[in-house]
Amino acid sequence: MSLVYFRCKKSKTGKEVIQRLRDKGKIKNTRKGEVFQASDGEWYPLSEADMAHEPMDAVKYWNTTGRKHGAKSKEVREWMLDSNNYTLDHYSLNRSAGAKLKEGYKPPSK
Repeated sequence: MSLVYFRCKKSKTGKEVIQRLRDKGKIKNTRKGEVFQASDGEWYPLSEADMAHEPMDAVKYWNTTGRKHGAKSKEVREWMLDSNNYTLDHYSLNRSAGAKLKEGYKPPSK
């Protein structure tokens, strides 16, 4: 089971995340292009960013809340489209953090 709605940096949600982080000084322009500050404090090219769930990762959200509504429910879709549930992180850090969760998606309860 995975959440139905894939988010990317070019989506409306992704653009909102990028603007929020730019306003906070976590994205900046350099001679080599745009860079962002990842969770390890280092700066990376924006092209190496993943949309990362924050403050709650997708698995935890699904298992505690989303599965009660169903994968294609209005509530899950709203959560997935809310830019406040995302940040940017370097793809290697984001994917490593996901692997360390040791928790999988539970089946929908609805």
